[in-house]
Amino acid sequence: MRSPRALLLYEDSNNCDLLRSLLCGEGCEVHEAPLNMQTALPTEGYCLVVFDIQRPSALLLESARAWRDAASDTTVVVVGTRTAQANRISVLESGVDAYVVKPLVIPELRARVRAALRRFRSQDRRARRLEIGNGIIDLEARLITGAGQRTHLTPTECGILEHLAAHLNQTVPRNELVKMLWGSDPQKGVHSLRLFIRRLRQKLEPDPTRPQYLVTEPAIGYRLQIPREDPGQAAHSPVP
Repeated sequence: MRSPRALLLYEDSNNCDLLRSLLCGEGCEVHEAPLNMQTALPTEGYCLVVFDIQRPSALLLESARAWRDAASDTTVVVVGTRTAQANRISVLESGVDAYVVKPLVIPELRARVRAALRRFRSQDRRARRLEIGNGIIDLEARLITGAGQRTHLTPTECGILEHLAAHLNQTVPRNELVKMLWGSDPQKGVHSLRLFIRRLRQKLEPDPTRPQYLVTEPAIGYRLQIPREDPGQAAHSPVP
């Protein structure tokens, strides 16, 4: 199998040797480029993109959105200094899958890299489609289609839906989802998970403030609620 490609974009070189060694150690073919206004436009074909930055900036947000728009199946990770929660939220909402705080905790970053590689190397290539209301979730293509629109899913969003779909109409604990996605201390990822759930509802739900399909079980977790016997009627199903 061809080696997965990873791209390391950086504003400074303090972490480059460490990040390059980690990515190469996981079997990636690593390409590097400085993050600046002259950075080449994003291209497909990468399983992972890592931004090594000092702090969130307009350039980072613009670059992250460009990568997400051009390559929806690429996992995008930002490695940056500790910053205000509002700044981290802005980064995540730009389409980034994870914000890893410096100084680097290598086991956490390695877990995120391995999660991206597991998705890349997955041997299950069968089409996976779910009817939901008047639309379709295509987990293979990472798309939601309906009402004449096509909405892309990020790798993390797709991972959440895949896990929930494997336990359809069952509540999956928050900590289980966090551990499955990132492999880190579950409590550290709960807030990030809430952000991704909110983003998914904006893509899935007719009214994200009153979710019909991606349902919260208070103090427990989340479930993907689609009646098995007649998926097309999910929009009319009562929510417990």
